[in-house]
Amino acid sequence: MTRTPLDTFLSDQALATARDAAADPSLVPVAITAANGEQCTWCDCPDGPRSPHNQRGYRCPGCPTTAKNVVSTFTGPNLRYDFPACDRHTTDIVASVAKLVGGSR
Repeated sequence: MTRTPLDTFLSDQALATARDAAADPSLVPVAITAANGEQCTWCDCPDGPRSPHNQRGYRCPGCPTTAKNVVSTFTGPNLRYDFPACDRHTTDIVASVAKLVGGSR
């Protein structure tokens, strides 16, 4: 799925608003915008000490689904992290960002 001009406009507006909010160091804004054909970047591997990600040489296949959204988080006005996400993983990514931020403050 490729973005329409309206998707691009709305995505740009959401990202600009989140970027501006990131100037406040007490905030970690998140914007959810339209994807542009990327593959989902999340996976279903278990977390914790038994995660295969902890094994040397492990290559996670990730989620094979095409992303519907891009979850972007800002840790400063000029530092953005983008996570393309399918419908199933969008809330997982937002929850992980919230958990990470909540645990670090």
